Amino acid sequence: MKRKILSVGAAVLVAVSASAGVGVGAGTAAAISDSSKRGIGGGISLQANAWECNLWAKACDWKTSAKVYRGSNRQKMTWVKNVAQITGKGGSVSIGGSGTGVSGSGSAGSHSFEWTNFNNWTSDLSGQARSGYLSMVWGIETCSHASTYHKRLGVQGTTSACAG
Repeated sequence: MKRKILSVGAAVLVAVSASAGVGVGAGTAAAISDSSKRGIGGGISLQANAWECNLWAKACDWKTSAKVYRGSNRQKMTWVKNVAQITGKGGSVSIGGSGTGVSGSGSAGSHSFEWTNFNNWTSDLSGQARSGYLSMVWGIETCSHASTYHKRLGVQGTTSACAG
């Protein structure tokens, strides 16, 4: 009888986890996100986006982006810069990012990555935070600091968004 109850309990846990969107691999679930859009002149707006996983055991993916629009259309700029700042909450966490031309700095618990994209409308960054062995991590905070400049139009601006 005890074995049957345990099996039913495990099945219910799997069903609840699946319906909540809990991922099997890194222990991720629905995302936490934030976005900020700001007009910077000439009908042009700059948008900062920050995204991270919601629930995790050992690893959590994160993404940030800076995007420029004129109305609802993409607007190429002289440059678009995205600085992602990822900070661990709680115990030991290592933070990584990837991509061509991406530079980064910081400690294991807090790290920033940046990428400047020239003659384009967007700058995206992504990576993963991993908790240390036997570490109790409460989560991460993911921030996107976006900036842009258009030489011919004389338009520039900044905005930020933070998730977590």
